[in-house]
Amino acid sequence: MHLLGLNCPQCGRTKAYHWIPSSRYAPVAPVVFGGVVLATIFAQSRKQRFRCELCSTTFSSHTISSRFFQIFWLLCVFWAIVAVLALVAILILH
Repeated sequence: MHLLGLNCPQCGRTKAYHWIPSSRYAPVAPVVFGGVVLATIFAQSRKQRFRCELCSTTFSSHTISSRFFQIFWLLCVFWAIVAVLALVAILILH
């Protein structure tokens, strides 16, 4: 995780932090429209929360895996929009 250069916004330390599990509930929309797989991709694309060991500040930041899943999520949404637009165009032209 140090490859991303995570540092505390309060004190500036770069290697003194711990990951905090998310207390947020997973959103329902990705499950309804894309199933469990799309909901998992969406949940993994969110920023991770960390706590500084020195000043106890909590902050959010992307990790390498969350950036990967964020790009994957955006590609899934893009192609879903393209597919819906193509379907609408086919229905209108016939």
